[in-house]
Amino acid sequence: MTFYRPGGTARAPNRQQDYVYADFAGPTAVTDWLPVNKGDTAAINICRASIVVATPPALNTVTSSAIAPEAQVLLEMRMQGGSSPIDAPIDQWQNLVVAASRRIVRAGWVRLRIVNINNSDGTGIWMMLQISRTGETGAVS
Repeated sequence: MTFYRPGGTARAPNRQQDYVYADFAGPTAVTDWLPVNKGDTAAINICRASIVVATPPALNTVTSSAIAPEAQVLLEMRMQGGSSPIDAPIDQWQNLVVAASRRIVRAGWVRLRIVNINNSDGTGIWMMLQISRTGETGAVS
């Protein structure tokens, strides 16, 4: 099982974008939670990829492919609610190369998570999430 974020960091490079490679499904095969406001746009890219592992990990090389991954990926939203956060799926893609965007309809955090994957060919998934701060917070009408 391989999980890799360019630069070998444990967190997203900034609060507007994250990109990760993973070849397994589970609670750790995810992008970081990125903050969003109502009206922001989330850009999503998902594709099949392979990785060449190097030492140090910051030198790993991910090669993406236009072939659809045999996988199911969720776009999830975390909202504050009561004493604990509420997580909810807001979109999903299965067996597709994805280049899409979604308008955010409430404030919270979003991330991508691999739910299922068939990596019998030794490949994984390259997931990229970027938030455009075009939201309605502070907008003057």
